[in-house]
Amino acid sequence: MSSWQRSLERYALDPASSIGPRVLTAAELREVRDKEEAFLRASGQCLTRLHDMIRVADYCVMLTDAHGVTIDYRIDRERRHDFRHAGLHIGSCWSESEEGTCGVASVLTDLAPITVHKTDHFRAAFTTLTCSAAPIFAPGGELIGVLDASAVQSPDGRDSQRLVYQLVRQSAALIEDGYFVHSTAQHWILFGHPNRHYVEAQPEWLIAFDECGNIVASNRPARDALPALREPRHIDEIFDATEMPLRDAARLDTIIALRLRATGAPLYARLRAPLRRTGRETGTARAAPASRRPG
Repeated sequence: MSSWQRSLERYALDPASSIGPRVLTAAELREVRDKEEAFLRASGQCLTRLHDMIRVADYCVMLTDAHGVTIDYRIDRERRHDFRHAGLHIGSCWSESEEGTCGVASVLTDLAPITVHKTDHFRAAFTTLTCSAAPIFAPGGELIGVLDASAVQSPDGRDSQRLVYQLVRQSAALIEDGYFVHSTAQHWILFGHPNRHYVEAQPEWLIAFDECGNIVASNRPARDALPALREPRHIDEIFDATEMPLRDAARLDTIIALRLRATGAPLYARLRAPLRRTGRETGTARAAPASRRPG
């Protein structure tokens, strides 16, 4: 069943409705945001950076939780009224059951990035909007939020949104990796890249393992490249350290060369030792348990 069908038949929504989305009260929003403290901390700089890149084209940037509630956003002050009138405001709720087909709702349902352009939207209230959105996952594989870039006015052609769509996907991946590093900080973390020069500035693989060497989490690029990471593994089953033991590299704070046991391909990596965490910080992030491999 398509999103439009569900909107009509399952949720009995009115496509002609011009009413904006439900917006939480200040107290309700504060309660939701308090639960997402670690997520907000990991995403803040990426939201600002993405908005800086696309603000000239009159886009706003929104971050929602896993239920479609907007918990953070970036807009130009002079356009605040226009965005608010269109429903693009902090505390707005974008689930499919409430708003029908829209960018955030489609990501919540399909767990995949999408552009919902103008009349793709179910409700008449949103048919002037263009929205590009992408999912953000926790280390355990569960959805934790959606990143969305929306404009009130845009060209009619869907192709006009290709660049924004790619920027949203890239920014969502950066937020996901930032959240990964925060939520697995109590473990050893391997930052890896096939090119030695990108290890520090742009690591592609993130792998967390405990004091015994058991891998507890890995990011999506690492899992896509190494399907073995989807099952419980010891770090020594994945990598052969050609220069020195992995933990020695962390203590020396140096980049080392590794070899993938499955393929023999080289990987360059830097390791970070576990950080001490307060009880409050540990409770705010969703870390992957050692017994479960993220999918």
